[in-house]
Amino acid sequence: MTYRTFMLTDLNALLAPLSNTRKQAVLFTLDTHGTLDDTVMLGWKEGLGMQTTQFARDLIRAQPRHLRLDYVFWEYLENGSAAPLFGLQDSVSEVTMGRSFAELQAFYDPMVWIDSKVEAECFVRDLNLALGV
Repeated sequence: MTYRTFMLTDLNALLAPLSNTRKQAVLFTLDTHGTLDDTVMLGWKEGLGMQTTQFARDLIRAQPRHLRLDYVFWEYLENGSAAPLFGLQDSVSEVTMGRSFAELQAFYDPMVWIDSKVEAECFVRDLNLALGV
């Protein structure tokens, strides 16, 4: 049986239905090999003090700080109140068609960090430049 290589394009497509904050929390969890529960409960002091990759540090730094919440990853609820990412595990399960987070991690670890859509756009742009179009 042959398997197709899992690429950044595939991960982007899987996570597309999630909000940006949820996507970033999932990426952080995948990159740190943590658990979704730990990411949901991650506070700023702990997050900033972690020994992580540059990518994970960038994800933390990209999060806006809330005046009253200490969570790194949070969002506004429909009623306007800020809260941690309740139901993140369910969100991941929905977008991965019921796969476990461990299965998603198994796809992520050997993932090829190429977005074929972006690569194609860059190729067309460079080709047009070379042809003077």
